[in-house]
Amino acid sequence: MYAGRELALHIALKAILMAAKKRGIDVDELTDEAAQILVVNPAYGSWGVSQAIFEIEKAVDALVVE
Repeated sequence: MYAGRELALHIALKAILMAAKKRGIDVDELTDEAAQILVVNPAYGSWGVSQAIFEIEKAVDALVVE
């Protein structure tokens, strides 16, 4: 993946998480549920799943606390 697309996806993920938080969704629960979906869904395979979960958690940690 080229760097520009990677940056765009990172920004998009953070925006989605901020929107969820703004709507009152518990982003920690959302993160846990997303991780569970990645782990149990065979369509995702094992390649990249742990890295995807790490990136989601990193994006949540980077959210501004209001």
